[in-house]
Amino acid sequence: MSFQLLLYHGVYATRSELRGKAAREYVSEEDFRGQVRWMASHGHTLLPLGECLRRAEGEGLPAKTVCLTFDDGKKSDLRRVAPILSSEGVRGTFFIIPGWLGNPNIMDASEVRSLANMGMEIGSHSRTHPFMTSLSVQEMEEEAAGSKRFLEDMLGRAVECFSYPYGDVNGRVRDAAARAGYRAACGTRRGGNAPGCDWLLLRRWGMHETTGIQGLRRILEGGAPSFLEKGADWVKSRVGAHRYTRWRERLMTRVKG
Repeated sequence: MSFQLLLYHGVYATRSELRGKAAREYVSEEDFRGQVRWMASHGHTLLPLGECLRRAEGEGLPAKTVCLTFDDGKKSDLRRVAPILSSEGVRGTFFIIPGWLGNPNIMDASEVRSLANMGMEIGSHSRTHPFMTSLSVQEMEEEAAGSKRFLEDMLGRAVECFSYPYGDVNGRVRDAAARAGYRAACGTRRGGNAPGCDWLLLRRWGMHETTGIQGLRRILEGGAPSFLEKGADWVKSRVGAHRYTRWRERLMTRVKG
């Protein structure tokens, strides 16, 4: 039975909060709460990624399992996302970048601890958010294993899950995550995951401002990328995450202009 991972980058209450930010990557607070409630009311079981893995290894996953994941450690994770999840009895997985802690719009160490104390799972999103396929083996180890050690020391608990920055992963990067001791890792390639899949190469669906309930329904009930989504993933796999990201940013800048 397949399971799905959803990727969020931030939640806003009013559009004024998006000034100077990549608006497309954010979801409104109203839409996010509606999506969580829609999934719960339509029989989906919402689990943090680590618990999803443990259940898959044990009694098996519930039908229609969905993992909610959040990249970068934005302040909205604590201020907006976590209160909504807690009020709905749901836990999520939040991927933190130690080198970014305390930056503008990013949580500091005390805020990450508060998030963990609310019962949320903390994972690593690398130490500095580089394109990891361009790194040496030693640099990969520092990004993967170094960030894991930092977060475990900071939180006093195990960190088992990893999110590849920019979805930039190949066999060398995947092996670095394995050597670091991660038990689950995800990128940005779209699609569902079967219980027998490689848990260090999990697929995720990006959630955007325009996704809405209809987009969410398509993802969870269809379970397969659209033709355009497959095309985008294919291009990214061929040209590399660094070049693909640069092209995408240029295109978005032109659209905004």
